[in-house]
Amino acid sequence: MIYDDPQFIDVNSYNFDLEDSSPCINSGSPDIIDEDGTISDIGAYSTNYNSCLNQGDVNNDNNINILDITLGVCIIMNNSLDACNADCNLDMNEDGSYNVLDIILIIDIIINQ
Repeated sequence: MIYDDPQFIDVNSYNFDLEDSSPCINSGSPDIIDEDGTISDIGAYSTNYNSCLNQGDVNNDNNINILDITLGVCIIMNNSLDACNADCNLDMNEDGSYNVLDIILIIDIIINQ
């Protein structure tokens, strides 16, 4: 049982997803495994850590740079994360697809770093 603030994203807007720092993440039953392969979270929604924690970091090396752009182009050209050995989400604008708009948003991040 926890008594700490669960750290919901926005209770006033009824967004009960958990912040990354929530004490509810991986604090549920150790007998139940979430979709991401970790111990279950406390609450209605689980937090999936198989996605990028740093949007734009396509190769997940904690740097957003030309390598992410190159890998993003590979993903777009092959229409596959697997073909390019990528394990992160390239969908920068969260429209459900990988395309040149996502690359432009990564370039914008690099320019404004």
